[in-house]
Amino acid sequence: MTDSSEARVLIIEDDPDIAAFENAMLTRAGYEARIAGTGADGLEQLREFKPEVVLLDIGLPDMSGLDLCTKIAESADSYILLVSGHSSEDVKLIGLGLGADDFITKPFSGNELVARIGSFLRRRERSRARDHDGRLQVGDVTLVRDLHVLERAGRSLSLTALEFRLLWFLGEADGRLLTRAQILERVWNDVSGVPTRVVDVHIAALRKKLNEVEAELQIASVRGIGYRLDAP
Repeated sequence: MTDSSEARVLIIEDDPDIAAFENAMLTRAGYEARIAGTGADGLEQLREFKPEVVLLDIGLPDMSGLDLCTKIAESADSYILLVSGHSSEDVKLIGLGLGADDFITKPFSGNELVARIGSFLRRRERSRARDHDGRLQVGDVTLVRDLHVLERAGRSLSLTALEFRLLWFLGEADGRLLTRAQILERVWNDVSGVPTRVVDVHIAALRKKLNEVEAELQIASVRGIGYRLDAP
């Protein structure tokens, strides 16, 4: 299990009272936390602090939290926990489709916040325990963890952090069928409250990237159940 004293959490929140509450709960739990009050400050601290988890409020004064979510998902190897006062499925779907790993709705307790972040870090430790050299060969494609890229026949293509985790999970299954619920539990750390359609959105994005490198590896779908990787 991850030692929380070594884990860094970046709080991007413009409400000073909420930010102080989140910081106090995380610090009490043993995490190293920092606060950014704007999206621009958040991006700067993201580069300097290199957090394992980003706690991201959707409503920011200088930019859309959803736009910032996209930037973080594409550039950092951090779990993203979106925070919002909206609880509608559409808002969740948009955020998760942009690369967030989970969604928490205000108001929430300190215990729930700490539990959500702890689950991210336990998942990362399980993944690292299975991964010794940072590479996974699946059919004619190689996944390189440190770079978040897929390689094939001398070509390399970048993936977002979430796309990479999704393809890695499918690859580890060795051709077994994975249900959407299993994928949500492992990749998004949720089996309830997250629309299953978000899985389909990211599968479609991965299929396009596999086509870009002309991979023989295919993501097969089983209607109403889930997905599996078919390797040549």
